[in-house]
Amino acid sequence: MTRIRGNQTRPLLICAVLIEAALLAIHLARDPAEQVALVLASYLVSGVAFGWLLWHLRDAGGGDSSRATIVVLIAAGIVFRLTLLPLTPATSQDVQRYLWEGLVQLDGHSPYVMPPAAAELAPLARSHAATWRLINHPDIPAIYPPTAQMLFLCNAAVFGGSLLGWKLILLAFDALLAVGVVMLLKDRSHALVGLAGVLWCPLLLIESYEGGHLDVIGAALVVLAIVAMSRGRPILSALALGLCINLKYLWPLILLIILLRQAADWRRRVVFVAVTLTVVAAGWIPYRAGFQSAVATARMFAEHWTFNDVIFEQLRELPGPRWLPMALVTGVLAGLAGLLAYRRTRDVWRDAWLLTGTALLLGPIAYPWYFIWIVPGLALRPPIWLVVWLLSVPALHLVDWQYVSSGRWDAMPWLWWIVGALPAILLIRAWWRRVARIDEGLSHP
Repeated sequence: MTRIRGNQTRPLLICAVLIEAALLAIHLARDPAEQVALVLASYLVSGVAFGWLLWHLRDAGGGDSSRATIVVLIAAGIVFRLTLLPLTPATSQDVQRYLWEGLVQLDGHSPYVMPPAAAELAPLARSHAATWRLINHPDIPAIYPPTAQMLFLCNAAVFGGSLLGWKLILLAFDALLAVGVVMLLKDRSHALVGLAGVLWCPLLLIESYEGGHLDVIGAALVVLAIVAMSRGRPILSALALGLCINLKYLWPLILLIILLRQAADWRRRVVFVAVTLTVVAAGWIPYRAGFQSAVATARMFAEHWTFNDVIFEQLRELPGPRWLPMALVTGVLAGLAGLLAYRRTRDVWRDAWLLTGTALLLGPIAYPWYFIWIVPGLALRPPIWLVVWLLSVPALHLVDWQYVSSGRWDAMPWLWWIVGALPAILLIRAWWRRVARIDEGLSHP
């Protein structure tokens, strides 16, 4: 492992105090509109502090990290999360559906078959009115895949479908993510201070523990899959990837291509693919009665839901069936994954975030919390496109602030030019350099 040059404890403490003060300020909100405004302000302050921290640590080298530095990193990360745990989400109501769909399963029904507005669920809705009345689009059945549904059920069974219980589940996977990153850093002989990228990232903190979004689970499973494969454990890697595919479908499925090439020989590759697909198929067994409904809902979501989709919006203008744009995007991502997998020089860690970032750029929907999936890329020589995107994308919550304040939903497509144009240019540059086998990142400007 490497050591941060000089005494870094004081700068870390200053950044920690600024981030903590920004997170504490969210508690001052008196209504949802004020809370969203304070979330935006918190992102601004904590983002500046976090961005400066990444820049400050970019040229670390030589020796062991000091114990004081590690204590500050870990202790501050824990405090940040505890600060946000009591908050009720204002930037999104997705978590209410998480809680509800767990309760529906515990009650013996399938959320894929019965939408929240179903008459059969009226008694459950009355007994959990505080959750039910906040669900968006109650006429639409579940879209979240089996891994998510199992965790929703776990929350209902263990914690009674509470918001705090759900956040504790997120905290467990967040810890798994941190452990995976530590294992990666040890493998690569880099400083443990790289863990700051995961423990202190404002986007991960606020979207997970204010918004309650499940995406940190996916990030943890992707990291586990990559680390397990790098340590010669393809079955564990396949298990993690299979669970991940059943959490978010497309993105982790594309990662299968680049992970496949890391297996030592063709037999292990066959086992890896077989175990991955078996896990995916097995996850649907308890929900097989609602499979067709789930497919129909997912298709409707992909074809009709849009947000932060400047490129995908242009594809919608092409003549042909409504599924064509999504098929084109999937084909491009699969082709890029194949290009990365079959090049002589491979770096699965960086390629995973390059592919996921491209999926975010090309896809029909890119809410701020979706970007949690690329947060682990901060842990090891973070590329500049990733840093810029993670620091700018929270500005999309201006849409939520307008909605909560006025009741008017306007996706504000012009925002893309503020939060997406520069990262898109930098991402394209990163692809150019990656194909040319040139390393780029904050540590190698």
